[in-house]
Amino acid sequence: MQLDQVKMWVKNYRSIKGIIFFTLIIGSSRLKSQNDSNTKADTIKAVEIKVSKNLIENRADALVYNADEDLTSKGQSASELLSKVPMVDVDMDGNVSLRGNRNIRFLINGRPSGLLAGSPADALRAMSADDIATVEVITNPSSKYDAEGSGGIINIILKEKKVEGVVGNFRGGIGTRSAHLGGSLASQKGKTAYNLSLGSHFWRSWGNLETQRNNIDDQGISYQLIQKSDQVNWGGGPRLTLSLDHQFTKSQSLVLTATGRYRLRNSIDNWSTNWGVTDSVDFLWRQESDYLSQGWGYDLGFDYRIKGKNPKNEFAIAGLLTDGNSGDGYDALRFNSLNNLSFQEHSLNNNSNKEFSLQMDWVNSISEELLFETGLKTVLRWVTSNYHFDSFDFAKNTFVPNEILNNGFGYYQNIHAGYSQITYKFLKNYSVRFGMRFEATEFGGNINKGTFETVGKNTFKGEPYYNWVPSISLSRVIGVGGYLRLNYNRRIQRPSLTFLNPYVNYSNPVNITVGNPLLDPEISENYEFSFGNYTKVGGFGLNFYHKRLNNAIETYRYINSSGVYVTTYSNIGKNIQNGMDLNLNFRGKGWMLFLNGGLGYVNISSTIDTGAVAGVSASGWTYVIGLRGNYSINENWLIEGFSRINAPQFSLQGYSQNWMFHTIGIKRTFNEGKGGLGIGLDNPFTPRVTLKTENKGQSFNLYSERVLNMWGVRINFNYSFGDVKTKKTNIRGIRIKNEDLKNGSGDGGM
Repeated sequence: MQLDQVKMWVKNYRSIKGIIFFTLIIGSSRLKSQNDSNTKADTIKAVEIKVSKNLIENRADALVYNADEDLTSKGQSASELLSKVPMVDVDMDGNVSLRGNRNIRFLINGRPSGLLAGSPADALRAMSADDIATVEVITNPSSKYDAEGSGGIINIILKEKKVEGVVGNFRGGIGTRSAHLGGSLASQKGKTAYNLSLGSHFWRSWGNLETQRNNIDDQGISYQLIQKSDQVNWGGGPRLTLSLDHQFTKSQSLVLTATGRYRLRNSIDNWSTNWGVTDSVDFLWRQESDYLSQGWGYDLGFDYRIKGKNPKNEFAIAGLLTDGNSGDGYDALRFNSLNNLSFQEHSLNNNSNKEFSLQMDWVNSISEELLFETGLKTVLRWVTSNYHFDSFDFAKNTFVPNEILNNGFGYYQNIHAGYSQITYKFLKNYSVRFGMRFEATEFGGNINKGTFETVGKNTFKGEPYYNWVPSISLSRVIGVGGYLRLNYNRRIQRPSLTFLNPYVNYSNPVNITVGNPLLDPEISENYEFSFGNYTKVGGFGLNFYHKRLNNAIETYRYINSSGVYVTTYSNIGKNIQNGMDLNLNFRGKGWMLFLNGGLGYVNISSTIDTGAVAGVSASGWTYVIGLRGNYSINENWLIEGFSRINAPQFSLQGYSQNWMFHTIGIKRTFNEGKGGLGIGLDNPFTPRVTLKTENKGQSFNLYSERVLNMWGVRINFNYSFGDVKTKKTNIRGIRIKNEDLKNGSGDGGM
């Protein structure tokens, strides 16, 4: 992008809000402190005290992947780490899905984060796996979690530095498809710990796309549209996190966090368009499009906890303020058959996503067998989208606003919730958990101006809806690592700004997308039966599941009166999924091998009797297979290989084909494992990956083929430093993490 064009973007974008990190002053109060007079500290240089755990563990409501036990996770991004976790899939664009469903609630340390609210793919690329202790996959969350997220929850638990002294790490990498740079620093003195983490990531991809669409008009005449495009994409950005953890007494603690982030994404398309009667297709125009998207924001949060004499008893209050902003726009130049400029346009869509959450939780261990939990929560959201289009007037030699298309959209959503649940252990190895959550949602908004016909007025207020969300779990412990579990729960998926926003992207005028602000949430009923056994030398887990959505938000495609291919969304689907997941892992002296796989059958059908999608349905088998292994040649050399085949994805009117990704690498550690240097190859045997998509409608058939260059070389470096001190006596109480908050859905804010 030329310098004058960059200046134009900077001028048009709203001023970037400065990220202000508040310093909270804790008022003086008399708190009972622990007697540390006999504590003796010994200095230990660069020593990490670590208790070996299983690579994969099963807990009452989650499958846990212990990143600390993964020998190859150092120097990787969180996105690369997630690709190893059972039931989790990360595609080549960084999008994360759970059992093929992208409607996932992301949590960090059991709390929501604006860092992952708008663009999880970019955020996970910028986050280092070195900072992650465990990843919890929760396919059937209990009632203490928000009901949001029909696909389930992925909870990323960051490492805690509970030692005296200063420790840190530095990491970096460069490659043909990606690069990253970052580090962290942790310091603790007495009862206060400080943590700083800085990470940044850069990625790029390139390839081509060919789309062929056949239309049949009312007279039965068949028309054909052919578009071919060369594409170059890149993006990245930094994020900074600061935290303060203070232990007032053995039973009282406070955590303050502040996170700032920025991302930038750019895509350049150069395509040609041909249109006409079948077998007589003529050149229509050639277009060059330059897309630029940037986002910035911050999170400010606190978490205060009081523990009782029984460490299982706890009262917690937490709050989070999130402010995210983004600007998405494009420039389009269109040329005729004589290669003369015939049309020029640029558009800018400024988004804002503000959110405040406050919750209280109380855990009471009534007896060794009976645990009671309850809590309240409020979430206040406000999102806005202001967009405008400017078309070039060749007669006046200047850009003029297109008042017909210019528009603004505001949307608020307030959620008030309460829950209670009990867990009862009986017959030594059995436990049952029953919970109920109630959520009341009110929403509304306004459209400043425009022609969004389904609204009919500038301001609208939706009918509040109320949801009872039950959850039931029955489990049995078998031996040391074995388990048997039966789960049921209900989940809610509220539409995000991506689905709600009536903004129309006209960068490709024959293929446009528009949101629907009148969407209702979708409700899913989930059943799961699981069993398995995990030990230090390996294990297995087998899950059978059934999921049903009766009010599913489905992508709806049709051809309008102008012959334009329109994509929008509506509550018109019944989505039924049946399937199973299997994961196996084995580990020996210096090696690990694990297999993740899944097989399912999905059936999606229309729930309406009239219109273009009446009676439409799609069904088919889905599957995923992933194989990963590593081997330590000696104490300093490690080799690793990974391969994954992803399943087809189905929608109401079509499907997208599966794809394959593989990588191999070798790593050299030094200085007693504190440092590492590695090199990796991406897709060396299949350097070009083809993705095929097909959609069918009442009067059209669309087929597209996207080819991406996936071959790449990566070089990574990581190093840890610092001296720590450990205390021989009076170990401070460990803060129990709270895993019950939501991650704001939607791509609007950031």
